[in-house]
Amino acid sequence: MNEKKAFEAMRDLINKYAGNIAVLEEEIDVKLQMQYFKESKKQKKELDKDLVLEQLELLFDPETSSEEKRTLLCRLASVDNVVAFKAIEKYKESPDVELTEWATLAFQESKMLMQSSLSDRSPLFISTGLGGKGTSLRYFIVVTSKGYHAFNDFHERVIKSEFEYGFKSDKGEIEEIEFYGYFATILGLMPIEKGLKESLSVIIKNCNQMGDFLSPSLLVTNVKKLSLGEIENLIEKERTSNKDNKE
Repeated sequence: MNEKKAFEAMRDLINKYAGNIAVLEEEIDVKLQMQYFKESKKQKKELDKDLVLEQLELLFDPETSSEEKRTLLCRLASVDNVVAFKAIEKYKESPDVELTEWATLAFQESKMLMQSSLSDRSPLFISTGLGGKGTSLRYFIVVTSKGYHAFNDFHERVIKSEFEYGFKSDKGEIEEIEFYGYFATILGLMPIEKGLKESLSVIIKNCNQMGDFLSPSLLVTNVKKLSLGEIENLIEKERTSNKDNKE
C-alpha cells in the first residue's frame, strides 16, 4: 500500500469512527506498548474474571512483586466490571514508579472496555510513542537550512511564525520549537484527519517565500523525540547520500 492509499484508508477509518476515537495522550515507548499488548492478549486466554476480582487488593500490597502486578493489571483491564476499572484508576493515581506507564496502558484499555459495554460499538484506539491530545497526534519534526548554514534571527522568526500559523490553520498546535545552528526541532499536535505531509509542504513553501533558506527535506516521526546525536547522524547520512548521487 503506497503512502496516498494508506492515508486514504486511515481517513476512511477515522470517518467511520467519528466521535468515537480514543488517542493515547501520554508519551510511552512503542516497545513497552507492544510488550503490554502482547501480555494483555496472553492473559485474556487464561482469564478467570471472578478470581481476578478476588485478587485486586494484591495490586496495593507492597509485598506483591512488580511482575505479579503487571500480570494483574492486564487481567483487571480485561474484566468488564466497574470494580476492576476503579481499582486500576486508583492504582494509576499512585503507582509503583517502574509501573507508571504500564498502569497508564491498563487504565486506557479498561476505560475503552467500559465505554464499549455502555455503547453499541467499540471505540477506535490510536497510540503512538509520542502520544497526543484529544483526537490529535503529536509529531517530532526536524527542518534544516539549505547549504547547512546556521539560521539567523530573521530565519528563526519566520520559522516560528509560519509553523505556528500553519498548524493553527489546520486546528493543530505547536508545543515547542528549538533551534540548533543549521537545524530546528519542532514538537506539535495535528488532528488525525489532517494530511501532515501537505500541511508541512505549505509551511516550508511559505517560509521560503521569505528568502528560500529551508531545505524541502524533513525528518518527521511520531515514535519518539530524537536526540541531538541521532538528528546529526541522520542529517550526515542524507548529506553523504546527496553527495554520492551528484558524483
